[in-house]
Amino acid sequence: MRLFLFSFLILSSPLWLYGEDLKTLLKLRDNNPILRSLDAQISAKKALQEAQKSANYPTIDAKLNAIRLKDTPMANFHLPFEGMPPEIAVGTQTQIDGSVELRYPIFSGFAISALIEKAKLNTQKARLQKIDTKRQLTMQIITAYATAYKIDHAIKAEREALKATQLWLKKSQGFYKAGLINLADLSNIKAQTYAHRAMIQSYQSQRSQALSTLSYLVGKKITKIGGLLPIKLPDRKTLLHEALTHRADILAIQTLLKIDKEELRLARSERLPKVALLGALKLHGDSLKLNGDGFSNPNKSFVGAQISYDLFDGFGTKHRIEAAKAQKTARILYLKDYQNRIQADLDAKISTLQALQTKLQADKMQLRAQKRYYKLIKGRYQNHFATTDELSRAIAAKSQATAKLKATEADIFMQKCLILLESSLEMFEKGKKR
Repeated sequence: MRLFLFSFLILSSPLWLYGEDLKTLLKLRDNNPILRSLDAQISAKKALQEAQKSANYPTIDAKLNAIRLKDTPMANFHLPFEGMPPEIAVGTQTQIDGSVELRYPIFSGFAISALIEKAKLNTQKARLQKIDTKRQLTMQIITAYATAYKIDHAIKAEREALKATQLWLKKSQGFYKAGLINLADLSNIKAQTYAHRAMIQSYQSQRSQALSTLSYLVGKKITKIGGLLPIKLPDRKTLLHEALTHRADILAIQTLLKIDKEELRLARSERLPKVALLGALKLHGDSLKLNGDGFSNPNKSFVGAQISYDLFDGFGTKHRIEAAKAQKTARILYLKDYQNRIQADLDAKISTLQALQTKLQADKMQLRAQKRYYKLIKGRYQNHFATTDELSRAIAAKSQATAKLKATEADIFMQKCLILLESSLEMFEKGKKR
């Protein structure tokens, strides 16, 4: 694919002077609020990814527990010894524990690694979604740009037709004064000037709508546009290969498939035991000094290990594994269908382009014929062998043929851009720089 730089067409009407060319408009895409919103979502996903990594590290918690019992803890004795009190205190009413506890997961049944990988894939998916949104936004910009281009040239054609009609109106007024044409013929050509003005006004309204759409898409007020870029397309095989291997939405679905695999791994991890190391620096007392209560040792620090295993969870793990497998299968089938749709859409766009290229040749021949016909009628009218109605229709037909040709050129330009974007944003961007 090669995409060559376009030099602005210098036209007689100021309407097309100094307009924004397509490359300039595409540089403004990042101003679109949707893309900026996706940037924020990517940042959020990255933060969640970093947060998920914390599960690999030990947790350290500081605790202070203080309770006040209603009664002093007592131990009762029922022994047949003389002088033995029936009960003695074994604790204090105030009990305070302070500790710094550490917990470190040694093995989680691969759940932690699955969750970290899932968070990483979610960040990757968010980036790919932004690229695909940018691709679709580019399609909308090109469509709006091509529409504005067609309308601009329709206005130009109508202005040229109006100018020609006004010129012939002046000549017709002379013919009328000389008695060479009647009032009806003069009124006919005069009415055509109003018809052309009305058509120009209608096109200007459409142009405002197209430029408003373009302004919204790029986040900047656009009042004029430039010309079209000449584009050379690669062959269908290259386009299709790029679409199926590098297009962002395809990569996003493949990323979702990887997430489904992690979900399955996460579900299976519930069948495995969990192992963790425990440790604490723990002090006990009846005051904040934590120096004991006179009954038990003040230092209750410990180290240990914990092994947990779910013996029965009501078949919840079994059903979650089955659901993860089904989701993975559904995603594979969806990806296959999506790839088939891309291939069908690409073929349809290529077929449309071929039809437009054939139409372009027909439009060129039609314009050539209308120019010759106008030249013929103009000569006949000057020699009073043609009516004002024939002259008006010849002017209008030439104007319509000119606008039609420009519209087809714009449609071909748009179709080529859409084919490149149907392949991938990267292919379009690389070609645009050449």
